[in-house]
Amino acid sequence: MNRRNIFAAGVAGLSAASITSANAQKVDPSNPELEPVKALLKAHHDAMAARDMDGVLATFTEDGAIMGTGPEEMWAGKAELKNAFTNFFEGYDKGEQDFESDYRIGALSSDMGWMLTSGTVKGKLKGVDFALPLNMSLTVSKKDGAWKIAAMHFSTVPPEEYA
Repeated sequence: MNRRNIFAAGVAGLSAASITSANAQKVDPSNPELEPVKALLKAHHDAMAARDMDGVLATFTEDGAIMGTGPEEMWAGKAELKNAFTNFFEGYDKGEQDFESDYRIGALSSDMGWMLTSGTVKGKLKGVDFALPLNMSLTVSKKDGAWKIAAMHFSTVPPEEYA
């Protein structure tokens, strides 16, 4: 599995459940912003699983950005995100990925939130199972009443380097 496919698997592994749990550690469950953020993250996860480009891009701010593990693995703005996700979609079989979170922490205010999580992304690529360790951070922001993803960062270790 090459670096692009490893990173794509990490992006595909983002799940609303892992972030929901992250918020539960620092965010009061009665916080009225929690449910809309959960819905945003579920929309992102569902769009990724379905390889729905418009759906994925709709979850990001206009100047949203993602960063990978290696040098120059950074994409910002809708055009660069579209290019990145076009490649990421090739890194996993449609609908065949899941993220198991081992550790998570986060916070949420009325217009900004963040989370950090560490776990394992599992899935299939061309019918072959894979499992990789994954660290992820996420920042969400609220503008004009709508929550969007402002920034994401993923890092993983290629299978041959992970023992």
